[in-house]
Amino acid sequence: MREMQKQIQRYFLAHKEEMYAHLKTLMEFASITDDRECCKEALRYVADTARSFGMKTTIGKYGDVAVIEVGEGDTTVGILTHVDVVDIGNRQAWTYEPFTLTEADGNLYGRGIVDDKGPVIASLYALKFLKETVPKFTKKVQLIVGTSEEDTWTDMVHYKEEFELPDYGYSPDGNFPIFNAENGYMDVELRFRQELPEEYSDFRCGSAANSVPSEGTYYHNGKLHRVTGCAAHSSTPELGENAMLKLADELADTGFDFVRFLRDFFPKEVYASLLPLQRAEISVPEESKLNTTIVPTILEQEGRNIRINFNVRQAFDIPNENIQAAFESQMDSYHYDLHIEESLSPIYLDSNQPWLTRMKEVYESFGKKNEFLPASGCTYAKAVPNFVSWGPVFPGDPDCAHMENEQIPEASFLLGAKIYALHLYQEAVI
Repeated sequence: MREMQKQIQRYFLAHKEEMYAHLKTLMEFASITDDRECCKEALRYVADTARSFGMKTTIGKYGDVAVIEVGEGDTTVGILTHVDVVDIGNRQAWTYEPFTLTEADGNLYGRGIVDDKGPVIASLYALKFLKETVPKFTKKVQLIVGTSEEDTWTDMVHYKEEFELPDYGYSPDGNFPIFNAENGYMDVELRFRQELPEEYSDFRCGSAANSVPSEGTYYHNGKLHRVTGCAAHSSTPELGENAMLKLADELADTGFDFVRFLRDFFPKEVYASLLPLQRAEISVPEESKLNTTIVPTILEQEGRNIRINFNVRQAFDIPNENIQAAFESQMDSYHYDLHIEESLSPIYLDSNQPWLTRMKEVYESFGKKNEFLPASGCTYAKAVPNFVSWGPVFPGDPDCAHMENEQIPEASFLLGAKIYALHLYQEAVI
């Protein structure tokens, strides 16, 4: 393993500038998840690059997912990634241009460098290394690239309709070490029936269902009011400052139902909310236990009414139906209708599986301490059976997915790519 590590080190040193050039081009696509055509253009760029490397590449019939393959065999190892990104948030908070690759102070900056364009290119070059190095494949290795991970996962629905699923694999869309359990995921939309008075208009806060909103605006008697916070991934709301809750505090004296609801159930630093969440009698592995979080992420005015999206990351012992019941229990008091926009159950994989043991050994061979941990975030690992979340953010590095100034230390980016390459090499030849 040590000699192969050295070979991988030499390979990525020799190909770094070429890899960065492709990464820079990919990041210049402003592929915010709502811009479907731009997301597909970014996908086509990755597919065209893979074809130029001589890799078997197929774009699905809907144009929203690509499968890039090297090797052969009866078993398939998968890497599940995406090229869509969340909105940039507050442009003034960015030190560098969001939609490009900037190298500064030992870091790589830009929207998607962590989530998930950086891992897409790192994984593509790991496959390129395999194609040029593996003497005889025993397995197929597939890089699966989606375009709507930050939204409704329709790409994964289409993928499953058309392609055979890998036997096991990982999504480089979270943190190191190995995350073999994840909380569930729900988007709950409340539509408040109370009509706002004419002097209030154009309420807007947040743009992504899975991000803490960094700005909120509304007009009162024709005057613009603006509140600012700090963006963060909604699975780690404690890292941000929710502008919607600041907006509610500013409107505390209005008595609006949506304001009362936000202030009553989402006081500062209570990230699970004060809703009555009933726990079920479910046996949960001790190492997989996480808290439930509920985060208000998008507020919009439609006509004279307000609708709010709440992003939920539910633990194993709070089933999806109990989340819904908690919101339903307050419908009469706050006068809203409830709609479940998306619902995904928690996942857990036994860490004793041989392929996870091999993954652990590769990670530790680079001097890193491995643990099997639960993740509060929601990754594509939920989309395919026998997948875990693995990287790209190392312990101690800034965890800034969905934040302004998204970044990763350059040394960490390159180390992650080398770890992926070694793991895939090991899997491809045994």
